[in-house]
Amino acid sequence: MHPLTLLIKPAAGLCNLNCRYCFYRPVSADRENLIMTYETVDLLIRKLAAFRPTSLTVMFQGGEPTLAGLEFYRYFVAAFRNNLRVPVSFAMQTNGLLLDDAFAAFFRENRFLLGVSLDGTGETNDRNRVDSDGNGTHDRVMQAVALLRRHRVEFNILSVVDNDSVKALGETFRFFKENGLSYIQFIPCLGTDDHAALTVENYALFLKNTFDLWYSYYIREDYVSVRHIDNYMGIFLGSPPENCAMCGVCGSYFTVEANGDLYPCDFYCDDAHRIGSLSDENPFVINEKHRAFIEESKVIHSHCQGCRYHDICRGGCKADRIDGFAENRYCAAYKEFFAYAAPRMSAIARRIKDA
Repeated sequence: MHPLTLLIKPAAGLCNLNCRYCFYRPVSADRENLIMTYETVDLLIRKLAAFRPTSLTVMFQGGEPTLAGLEFYRYFVAAFRNNLRVPVSFAMQTNGLLLDDAFAAFFRENRFLLGVSLDGTGETNDRNRVDSDGNGTHDRVMQAVALLRRHRVEFNILSVVDNDSVKALGETFRFFKENGLSYIQFIPCLGTDDHAALTVENYALFLKNTFDLWYSYYIREDYVSVRHIDNYMGIFLGSPPENCAMCGVCGSYFTVEANGDLYPCDFYCDDAHRIGSLSDENPFVINEKHRAFIEESKVIHSHCQGCRYHDICRGGCKADRIDGFAENRYCAAYKEFFAYAAPRMSAIARRIKDA
């Protein structure tokens, strides 16, 4: 028995947006994108009851998970509470467009942590985050933010950064701060085309600029949480990162598709990486295929051996690695960033330890 983390896609690849940088919908395009049935929820709970984890973290993602509807989540949470006697925390990543008072009240009652996707100002956000008619979504997302605040729902902001928006990071950061959005997860764009995905040069710019912006508020004692920087600071303070992409090895969580298929990672939801199904006898026991996926991430490139920054970088996310999953495509960017920011991070860590 041990803690278990599930990333569940109740609406599979279905989405009410048509974001220009979406990496997931092309992966799911050849599948039947259906809403998870109550029968699949019941099967999931039976398998979890047999597995008996000590605690559960359940994260709903998409596509757009709210497309499953509020009644689905009421059923899901009630079934969990009634059948599993383990601590469980719920989270959801959403574009916010379908949220209403009933959804928000439910999230508050059940202590959901929400991640709301918003790339910055109207101009920056609406360059990529458009609906199926090509209309921008910024104003509607800000209405969803106001709704969550009224209902006192805990939430943070997820902001994708591509080759265009990386040049407006200062404006984006100020917009978030001026609107009281102080918990931010910046996501470098993986992209489905060469223009959207960050170049090595722009990735270095992204890392340095986000650090400078974070640092400028930190020294004023006006703290802003930026997830990847918080994780780096944790490493300097001797804590393991909570972000699996920064651990140096893939974690052992399970991605659960709407049809019950299982995958080892959200970035690898394809037929080649299917590790099982809820219909398997013991679906949450790490099997040979899942273990092989994890072992691939442990390969250390010769360039990393002896690198002064490897203990901080740890090779980065497996999805960004090339040459047999050994060398990170952004290696040069990481070296530039750590040479630039590590002295300041180290100094902050020393002050915290000495306080």
